Amino acid sequence: MTAFILIGLLCLVVGVMHLFAPEVLVRISGFLNRIISTDHKTMKYRVGAGLVFIILGLFFLFMAYYLVNSRGF
Repeated sequence: MTAFILIGLLCLVVGVMHLFAPEVLVRISGFLNRIISTDHKTMKYRVGAGLVFIILGLFFLFMAYYLVNSRGF
């Protein structure tokens, strides 16, 4: 469950960075290329990629919320 939260937060951060701070992604692309490709195609379609990451992040956070509440914790 903690993994869902961490993955969700990571996806949200990367998605927001794609939408609002692509220059930051380019500057730290040396580190991010291990996680996500920040090549020219990704930057060309950065709005779509950002929205996909935000949707994935919300999905993972929802799944973490759902798992906590379905177990009765």
